[in-house]
Amino acid sequence: MSDSSPQSSSEPLTPRNTPPSTPEFTVQWAAGFVDGEACIHIAKQRYRTKRRDTYRLGIYLTQNDLNVLEHFRDGVGVAAPIYEVKRTRQHRRQCYTLNYNGAKAMRVISLLAPHLVRKRSEADAAEAFWTFGRIGERPGPKGLEPQVVEIREHFYKHLKQLK
Repeated sequence: MSDSSPQSSSEPLTPRNTPPSTPEFTVQWAAGFVDGEACIHIAKQRYRTKRRDTYRLGIYLTQNDLNVLEHFRDGVGVAAPIYEVKRTRQHRRQCYTLNYNGAKAMRVISLLAPHLVRKRSEADAAEAFWTFGRIGERPGPKGLEPQVVEIREHFYKHLKQLK
C-alpha cells in the first residue's frame, strides 16, 4: 500500500500547537507585520487655554506575543517602550503594545515605507505631515504660522479618512 500523506516518512512530524520560531528579521517581514498589525496615526491634543492644538505622529503595534514585538523593535533598530495592555474579560492572553512617537515613528516609517502595501498611503501621509507640517520645529514666541497649522490639521484629517 502506498502512503498518500504529503510528508515522507523521513520528515519528522510536529504537533499543530507547536509555536513557530521567530523568523529571521528582514525589512520586508517588518513591513508585512506593520501592514497587518500596526496603527499609523496622528494624535491631536486640544487645550482649553489659548494655546494651539498640538499634533504627534505615532505607530502602535499591539500583540499578545512579547517576543515578536521585541524582535521587531530590535530588528528595526529604533528603541521604543513596550507596555502591558490592561487585560479585560475579552483578553484570553496578556497583550502588549510597542509605541513609537515623533522622530522615532518617522524613522520606522522611512525604513519600511518602500515595502508597505496596505499601509503605504498612511505612511505617505505621515511623511508628508512630517515634512510639510514642519514637525519638530519649535514655534517660537509668536507660535506657528497659520498655514503650518492648517497643513497639520489637513494631514490629521486625511490620515483619519484613510482608516
